[in-house]
Amino acid sequence: MTKVEPELLSIGDICSETGLSADVVRVWERRYGFPVPVRLPSGHRRYRPEDLHHLRLMAEAVAQGHRPSQMARTGEAALKRLLIPKDNPRVECLFEAVTAMDTDRMRGLLRESIELMGWKPFLQQVVAPLLDRVGMAWAEGAIDIHHEHLVTEVLEDLLRQLRLDCRPVTGKGSVLLSTLPGERHRLGLLMAALAYASLGVRTELLGVDLPVASIAQAARALRVETVAVSLSIQSSGETTRRLLLDLKDRLPAGCRLLIGGQGAVRTRKIDGVERMSGLDVF
Repeated sequence: MTKVEPELLSIGDICSETGLSADVVRVWERRYGFPVPVRLPSGHRRYRPEDLHHLRLMAEAVAQGHRPSQMARTGEAALKRLLIPKDNPRVECLFEAVTAMDTDRMRGLLRESIELMGWKPFLQQVVAPLLDRVGMAWAEGAIDIHHEHLVTEVLEDLLRQLRLDCRPVTGKGSVLLSTLPGERHRLGLLMAALAYASLGVRTELLGVDLPVASIAQAARALRVETVAVSLSIQSSGETTRRLLLDLKDRLPAGCRLLIGGQGAVRTRKIDGVERMSGLDVF
């Protein structure tokens, strides 16, 4: 039996540490020549720690809208320069609270920001850059996964409460929000839900990782006019496109299907499926 060097990582390790799927890692390897795995006699792939670090940076860059083909050819130093957000004192104060695991300060700063700015600038100028800042620090190894999870939970609590404070307005319509099977990224869904609710739309939040048939059944039961699906960067591709085609066919007549998020722009156009631009939900 061949002994595997202890520093080598399996593709499962890579996926759990980067948030990338095994399919994405293999596609990058095939198309862009990176990462270059060590092949065991059994044929299994193994990866070096430096591959993990670079893939983390690539994943963050792609999540911010950069092309993986370009990022695969970009050195680590250049990737770091690309990913460092512009100076934003409010975001930096929040990041300090994240690194200190100071949830009270995080909540206070977030509440203060939204009261000063309103929900849309808050999401665009505070939440999105903060998530980029946290993601970059995690990719560099400056913070651990528990820091990222903590700020995510704090943000989710706040976004839910802000949405629940909104009241539906007669005549503004109704929407059901969900993600497709295998998609567990919740923040984009909650941000879109807040965008709808703030406009007086009756907003029904189904949650993440739902079978297509269940989304369609809920749309019928709740009698919504629109179904909005949030797609992260990991949800683009042909599999996602097939799921959306299936969902479109299952929805009741007259029910619109919208997609939004970073994965939406990377999904080939589907007749009858509209794309949401940022937080412009209509």
